[in-house]
Amino acid sequence: MSSVPGAEPADILLVSNGFGETAVAGYIARAIRASAPQARVEHLPLVGTAAPGGWPPAVGPQQDMPSGGLVAYWNLRNLLGDIGAGLARLTVRQYRFLAQQRRRDVLIAVGDIYCLALSLLAARRPTIFVATAKSDLVAPHSAFECAIARRAVAVYARDERTAASLRAAGVRATYAGNIMMDGLEVSGVDLHLRAGALVVAVLPGSRAGAPAAAAAQLDRLRVLATLLEARGRPVQALVSVAASVDAHDLRRAIESHGFGLSDEGSAPGVIASGRHGNLDVTIVRGAFGDMLAAADLALGQAGTANEQAAGLGKPVIAAAEPGEAPENMQWYRMRQKRLLGDALLVLPGEPHAFATELVRLIDDAPRMRAMSDVGRERMGGSGGAQAVAARALQVAAKAHGS
Repeated sequence: MSSVPGAEPADILLVSNGFGETAVAGYIARAIRASAPQARVEHLPLVGTAAPGGWPPAVGPQQDMPSGGLVAYWNLRNLLGDIGAGLARLTVRQYRFLAQQRRRDVLIAVGDIYCLALSLLAARRPTIFVATAKSDLVAPHSAFECAIARRAVAVYARDERTAASLRAAGVRATYAGNIMMDGLEVSGVDLHLRAGALVVAVLPGSRAGAPAAAAAQLDRLRVLATLLEARGRPVQALVSVAASVDAHDLRRAIESHGFGLSDEGSAPGVIASGRHGNLDVTIVRGAFGDMLAAADLALGQAGTANEQAAGLGKPVIAAAEPGEAPENMQWYRMRQKRLLGDALLVLPGEPHAFATELVRLIDDAPRMRAMSDVGRERMGGSGGAQAVAARALQVAAKAHGS
């Protein structure tokens, strides 16, 4: 839908409650701008703080919390830590801000049922729910969650199975494509790819632990590169820097593990790089679609980024946490494993064991292809952002009587 000449511009507020959800909100905002350039689009992140100068403009109270937003399933330790850091005060401030948004044409709640409930209760405006947090592949929405979702003017599920389940519960739900797959444009930046290398996307996540996670993954890849050196095949690690992660902190963590890096610039693409024997390390910022497209596989401790990699057909490998076993995964990893199925492989975290198992996988071409196929099937195609944008503009037009 395009903007109508002479019509009052749409006024839309996106509300998200997670780092991955913030990225999804950005994809929707860009789709709105493409269809209605004059629309007023702003974003309230309930979790974390938005990068300054980003688009859409961030508004309202924001604060980083110790858990990074991981308080689902009543994770009591994380919840208590966040409460001690001021979560209750922040929630009250965010509620009050939303209560001042009652002149908005439409709200778009991106995340879980809490995000939707807070938006509906405080703002009391037509609200679209983008249900990124749950899938019937993991766990269906409860009767209580469905009761809240029925108050949304439209619900966009992350897969058709979940949409069908919600419709059966009386929710106005549809599946129009997985919005996570809408923001993976390939811009053609030069990633300095090494000829003949096994290209590995390192996805350390968007929370405070990302620098340490990146360094640990590179320790494992250093062993892998040693194992593959006898075959004459180099390894190139493309390390992603999320918008919420300080690139200097990530670089310092990597260098503290013995990796020397040189600056490459500040434009989107390679910002630092180094070579360590048979392993190239390339730090990439602002070119996530490019690095995933170039990768043969992904090493991920992330949430949304792991799922996006799987959706592009990249086998996703994760390292088990200390004391974690495939039959006793932590809840967040278990959720992702249920969602991605055999597209995600969890290997022992110890570097030599990890690298040895990864070589076995690389040598098993049929299994690599099967992981690729499962990832594409589980994540689905793109197009959801355009569908949500069109619906939001329809609701706004109705609010203006046009």
